[in-house]
Amino acid sequence: MTSLSIENLAVPIGRKLVLKKVDAQFLGGEFAAILGPNGAGKTTLLKAIMGIIPSDGKIDSSGEDGLRLPLQSFSYLCQLNKSPCQLTVIEFVLMGLVHQLSWNITFEQEQKADAILNYLGLRNLAPRQFSQLSGGQQQLVSLAQALVAEPKVLLLDEPTSALDLKHQVQILDLVRQYTRAKNIITIAVLHDLSLAARYCDHLLLMNDGEVQYCGKPKDVLDSERLGQIYQIHVDVGCCVHGHTHVTPVRALETD
Repeated sequence: MTSLSIENLAVPIGRKLVLKKVDAQFLGGEFAAILGPNGAGKTTLLKAIMGIIPSDGKIDSSGEDGLRLPLQSFSYLCQLNKSPCQLTVIEFVLMGLVHQLSWNITFEQEQKADAILNYLGLRNLAPRQFSQLSGGQQQLVSLAQALVAEPKVLLLDEPTSALDLKHQVQILDLVRQYTRAKNIITIAVLHDLSLAARYCDHLLLMNDGEVQYCGKPKDVLDSERLGQIYQIHVDVGCCVHGHTHVTPVRALETD
């Protein structure tokens, strides 16, 4: 089974430890979320896993054959701002195959790009210029770019940040479905705790560079601990459909 193991992971920036002795385990077929307030170290953790920034500690990964996963098996979707990229959508998605591309794009590569756009319901956007898309459309097309290489580990930094409510639910449905169907590991930074509870198999709740709590959503999302970490009064309950919901009530008073 595909697995990713993190032991004693630390990221120093100058004299400050942005991550402090992080331990975590992820398995294929699981959708995990990293939660926490701004500055908790969530994005830093993704970048350290991806190897974008140097880190201390141990990061081990293996595929179903037991061999270490190469870097090409990882895809990372960073936080997006509206982009002026002049590529067409199909060209932008093909850039996700950068490790496989040569001067001539093959028919098989075009088929892969077309298939993932179709999977995400974006085929009609293929000939359009990426820069002319809305922020939400760019976010969805960027996800297509991350998926086209068929990664074993998918890292998503706030994948729903530019999406309306319908598309947030739609994209998380698709990501969870894809994760289970392809038996990959998906780790996403999310700010909406209710969506994380609904779609993710387990959660890492971070604060001040450390993983404070990890486990299944029902075990992690406790009103008292969320209040301590986010400095806010929250109500944690269950809706009529059986989904956990987290409702902010008011911010805690600070001195």
